Amino acid sequence: MRALLVERRRAARRRAVCEVRIPLGVSLPHELLDPEEEEFPHPIMGHTRDLSATGLSLLLPATRLGSRDVSHKGARLRLVLCLPTGVIVVRAETVHCEPFDCEEGEPQFLLGARITKMFDTDRRAYDTFLRSLSPRGAVEPSV
Repeated sequence: MRALLVERRRAARRRAVCEVRIPLGVSLPHELLDPEEEEFPHPIMGHTRDLSATGLSLLLPATRLGSRDVSHKGARLRLVLCLPTGVIVVRAETVHCEPFDCEEGEPQFLLGARITKMFDTDRRAYDTFLRSLSPRGAVEPSV
């Protein structure tokens, strides 16, 4: 029983709500894109549920980008986060995904992602943003 209560996360989580865009054209590694495609699917628009230095969780209305399903473990993603200080790009991979009940009644999915790569300038902006947030459980700043 004690093992179930042990915190497994390596980095502190911060509560935040930011707009997240996951467009297929820029969300998958370029080597996975088919240049012969006539049209790429519209991006999945959602928002973050929480953030840490090593990962983030997203609330999304769907998990499909055209014919690709981003809910399976290991799915490679390219996330565009709209922080108050500007837009950053985060490369990540899906760790888990599950249905999520929300008050609006619209179906949602909670997708957990591990950050795999960021440009240095984006990493600095992201880390600065994380430091500006209160730890979970404290009063949340408006974002």
